[in-house]
Amino acid sequence: MRKQDVIRIYKHSDGTLVTKGLEKVAYMQRDKTEFGEYGITSNLVNDLKTLITEFSERLTDVEALGDQTGVTENKDAKAEEIRTVIRGIMGRVVLVYPFGSPKYKKFGTEELARQTDADLLITAKRVVRVGNEFMGELTANGLTPAILDSLTALTEEFTTLIVDMKMEIGRRDIEQEDRVEAGNAIYTTLVKYTNTGQTIWETTDLAKFNDYVLYNTISGEDETPPPPATPEL
Repeated sequence: MRKQDVIRIYKHSDGTLVTKGLEKVAYMQRDKTEFGEYGITSNLVNDLKTLITEFSERLTDVEALGDQTGVTENKDAKAEEIRTVIRGIMGRVVLVYPFGSPKYKKFGTEELARQTDADLLITAKRVVRVGNEFMGELTANGLTPAILDSLTALTEEFTTLIVDMKMEIGRRDIEQEDRVEAGNAIYTTLVKYTNTGQTIWETTDLAKFNDYVLYNTISGEDETPPPPATPEL
């Protein structure tokens, strides 16, 4: 069975989750005696603080995207190197086999600039095979085994870079999912503990009660608009 997509259960940023979480932990440490009466010991509160600190030090999606982008740029640059070599080869081919002739078309380099990575790989390998097949007729116009060997080497490097890119995409997806799960776990515990804090102080201390209010909004603050001012008569 396919695993369900992990969805964030809090609306604010991860940074706000960290700052709000550490703020609430500080209040819990202040009120450790009262929390202890509900079975929420200092060790449990310290465990939550550790989770929040570790969460703040996790690789962010911005960093993971940067790694993925760097590998993608390297892959794209290598693809352009391959296209450049193929264009040089076809510039020699067309001097012997007219454009659109059966032998020219056998190289299959149409729409080279718009080919996908997979199609470009196939095209490059085909150009090497057909180039070797017609080498005797193309040598006079400058096609050499060394040129075809260089294209083969570029193709192998390109294949490696495609795999590297796929691996980076996979790593980013895993890290993002793990980060969401870790954030959700922290938020769930925060909600439970802050609800307890409100229960403790609900009837005895309004200021401390307010210390444990936790808004699930983008800012982490109360975003309810103020009531309209009463017009003067």
